[in-house]
Amino acid sequence: MGHDDPDRAGACAPRPLAQGAVGQVLWCEHCRQVHLQVGPLTLRLTVEAFEDLAGLAQSARQRLPAPSLPAAPAATAAWH
Repeated sequence: MGHDDPDRAGACAPRPLAQGAVGQVLWCEHCRQVHLQVGPLTLRLTVEAFEDLAGLAQSARQRLPAPSLPAAPAATAAWH
């Protein structure tokens, strides 16, 4: 029986690797896949697919425009 057997689907017990405000990354020893959770969406990825996705996201991040800084407070003159 393979890992795609629906009768064994409940055997997954992923452990958290990293967590953030948007979601988390987990590793499942049973299915040997990375579970990428973003909100209600979970992607089950091979390690190779996860590494490719991580590289893709990093490459895209480097090409995004820099976040704009908050405007400096207006200069005030001090009269003596």
